[in-house]
Amino acid sequence: MTANTSLPLDVETMRASAYRLLATDAAVPSVEELHTLMLMLKGHLALIIPELGRAASARRGDDTLTRADARMAISETCRKVRIKPGPALSAHIAYARRLSRSLNALCDHYEKLCGAYPAAGQ
Repeated sequence: MTANTSLPLDVETMRASAYRLLATDAAVPSVEELHTLMLMLKGHLALIIPELGRAASARRGDDTLTRADARMAISETCRKVRIKPGPALSAHIAYARRLSRSLNALCDHYEKLCGAYPAAGQ
């Protein structure tokens, strides 16, 4: 039997990773940087998806739009992660941007369901 415990999420770091490609002045990363960033984004997604799912499930009696939106965002993100980018660098950058937008959206939903995350050190 596994314990159903929540992990502390560093939403601030997750958002910083997402904005790395989403900023209007974002530089095009090298192939190595892009590979590292995609691994980081997928790692963040692997952490936030189950936590957000638990947060939404914890509000079972509360059939609000917020809960439904979170579940739909999880489903859409899982679909996007399964799509494999084409061989061109531009396809990989577009894929990483999609993951970044999804991660940012999941952070928004997580904060709506769980409240604003505490500042570091609190």
